[in-house]
Amino acid sequence: MTQINTNAYSLNAQRNLAKNSLGLSSAIERLSSGLRVNSAKDDASGLAVGMTKESQSRVTAVDIRTAQDAISAAQIGDGALAVVGDIVTRIIELNAMVAAAGSTSGQFTAELDALVSTAGDIQTDAAAAGGVFTSVAVTSAADQATLDSVASARASAGAEMNNQEYVIQALRVSYENQQAARSRIMDADFAEETSRLSRFQVLQQAGTAMVAQANAIPQNVLSLLR
Repeated sequence: MTQINTNAYSLNAQRNLAKNSLGLSSAIERLSSGLRVNSAKDDASGLAVGMTKESQSRVTAVDIRTAQDAISAAQIGDGALAVVGDIVTRIIELNAMVAAAGSTSGQFTAELDALVSTAGDIQTDAAAAGGVFTSVAVTSAADQATLDSVASARASAGAEMNNQEYVIQALRVSYENQQAARSRIMDADFAEETSRLSRFQVLQQAGTAMVAQANAIPQNVLSLLR
């Protein structure tokens, strides 16, 4: 049966052309954005999982920065304690010189007082700069026990730095896995999308041609009227 008012061939061709246009649009969108999931309609459940993975990775990134800050704080403290250790060593040396001389001269006393003051200032400044460490009380009578206290405080700072390094290593593994999981869900496969783009381009061109052909079919009815 040949009809004019309703061209079923044309409607069919238009439907397929519209479908292929959507596929072409999706392929172009994914290739231009680099994402497989650009909106909820692309993959609603995948979008939800991808957002969760993104949130988790951001929290992990914050934890990494926190651990790095802890290392920096321990480094500030360790640096300060290293100088304090040198000061204590000098005080011990001066006290040995005093003992050898059998009396305390004004020169020795002035230097000892200056060293004690500097040791306190260094630790105060380090704490104000965000350093985290066990402070050591330094006096003009500082001895090997004082030096041992400095060494112990530095050991604690070093242990903190090492511990935080291990924490960061573990967090980086988690961050990598979280990003990889998100990528598998959210990121576009360029090889696949390029293939889809070529396929839909061909289908759209063919569909456009078929719509034109289908629209011309009713013209054949005119031959019946001649």
